[in-house]
Amino acid sequence: MIRYINHEFRAAVPAWIAVVCAMGVFLAVRGNAGLPDWWWRTVSLIVAVHALWLRLRGTRLRFFSTARYFDEALPRPVPYGTWSTDHWGVFHRPRSPFAVRPLVLMALVLPLSLFWEPYPILGLLWVALDWTSLGLVAARWEFENRALLWLGRQGRDPAEYYYTPVSPRPPTRTATDAPPG
Repeated sequence: MIRYINHEFRAAVPAWIAVVCAMGVFLAVRGNAGLPDWWWRTVSLIVAVHALWLRLRGTRLRFFSTARYFDEALPRPVPYGTWSTDHWGVFHRPRSPFAVRPLVLMALVLPLSLFWEPYPILGLLWVALDWTSLGLVAARWEFENRALLWLGRQGRDPAEYYYTPVSPRPPTRTATDAPPG
């Protein structure tokens, strides 16, 4: 079981690294003249569509909402710290190494964009924005509901969500340890 935010941002960060590196290599090899005239308009359109999509995912609208799935999350059945995947030490190794992911994404996108056209970089940008927006929606849901959102367990539906409540902040005290007010 892993926190949903960690899951999404562990996917998004390597995708962003791959977007930046692939675009940098493309511009270094072909220069800005290798880009079509409509390139930057398309990039801004993709970002604008994802900004709208992010806003719709955060709402409770029927066909667009991701937050509605989070609202249906079940309480986490096992106390925190009893599964081996909950122990994140200093030398924790994720299931797939973090440094390999951007290399795999670049290995898929970079040859196509260098030998053909830069269109695959737009697809990688779309994926990076999608994973980032899912992580942002989950972060907002956690903040509003004062709960940590977890993604499924082994042997169960991997898209099943669980939550653990976060204890409320203690009331502030004065220097004499009297309650405020």
